[in-house]
Amino acid sequence: MINMYNSDEWPYMITKVYRVAEQIIQSQLETGKSVQFALELSNELKTDYQELNRLFLARCDMSLEAIFLKQIVEKVKELLVYTEQPLSQIAKALGYETSNDLSEQLMHYTGLTSAHFKRIRKIKLENISRQQNKI
Repeated sequence: MINMYNSDEWPYMITKVYRVAEQIIQSQLETGKSVQFALELSNELKTDYQELNRLFLARCDMSLEAIFLKQIVEKVKELLVYTEQPLSQIAKALGYETSNDLSEQLMHYTGLTSAHFKRIRKIKLENISRQQNKI
C-alpha cells in the first residue's frame, strides 16, 4: 500500500487515480457494463475510498468523484470529435439514464454543448477532405 501522506508518493497517487478512472471509462464504453468507481479505485489502490477522497479534497480541492466526472467529460469530448458515435450511444455505454443527463454534465464542465464538439468534427473532416483534394 502507498503511503498517501508521503509527499514523494503524491504525484504517483494522482496519476494512479486518473489511470484507474480512464480504465473504468474505457471498460464501460467497451462492455456497456457499469463499474463502481469508488469500489474499483479502493481495490486498485488497496486503500479506503473515503480516506483517499478526504485527502484529495484537502490537497487538490477536488473530490475523487469530480475527478472521475471530469475524465468522463474528456472522453466524451474525444468521442464526439473523433468518432461518429451519437451522444445517446455514448451516454448509454457510460450508464447514464438519458443522453440529456450526459449533455448537462458536458455543459456543466465545459460550458459547451455536444453540438459544439460535433461541429469541430465536421470542420476537421472538411479540412482533411480539402487536404486530400489538393494531393
